[in-house]
Amino acid sequence: DIAFILLKNLPDFNAPRFVSLAKKQEGYLYPDTYDFFEGSSPEDIISTMRENFDLKIKSLDSEIKSSKRSLADIIIMASLIEEEVNNDADRKIVSGILWKRLDENMLLQVDAPFYYITNKTGGVTYDDLKIDSPYNTYKYKGLPKGPITNPGIKAIEAALNPTVTKYYYYLSGKDGVTRYASTYDGHLKNKIIYLK
Repeated sequence: DIAFILLKNLPDFNAPRFVSLAKKQEGYLYPDTYDFFEGSSPEDIISTMRENFDLKIKSLDSEIKSSKRSLADIIIMASLIEEEVNNDADRKIVSGILWKRLDENMLLQVDAPFYYITNKTGGVTYDDLKIDSPYNTYKYKGLPKGPITNPGIKAIEAALNPTVTKYYYYLSGKDGVTRYASTYDGHLKNKIIYLK
């Protein structure tokens, strides 16, 4: 997505090189508004975005160091949160649910990685759930092998400061509101009510 925007705005931009180099930095290229000059190289742009990431998370240094999670795990979790929910309160609740599921050796069963795996829009299908990928959180326990997007500071803060609740399940209804359940039966009820 970033390469497409850059290509649209910078004539002769080397988008394939950018994608190739940026893949290694996925999760650490801060999503922000940038001004780049014509002729900016992929290396310059990646360096600027990475420096911005380092600057943004500097205020969280002590929290990151005192966390029992690695920076890599925090950023992977933040990337899931970034794509799953869109407000601060829900981000922290979902963070709490996902860390709890991880700590209890449960499958995360997060839908957002499928948009990363398949590069498609629309709903996740039952066929998608069968895809053999280290990003398939329905098939493999633990976090995906890497970030699925470049998270903003609010998602990173949520990954660091989860809200502890009784919930194990959540879903975003067709109305955009996130609903929670502490049992699988409750989750199924929410699906029937809010997704049909």
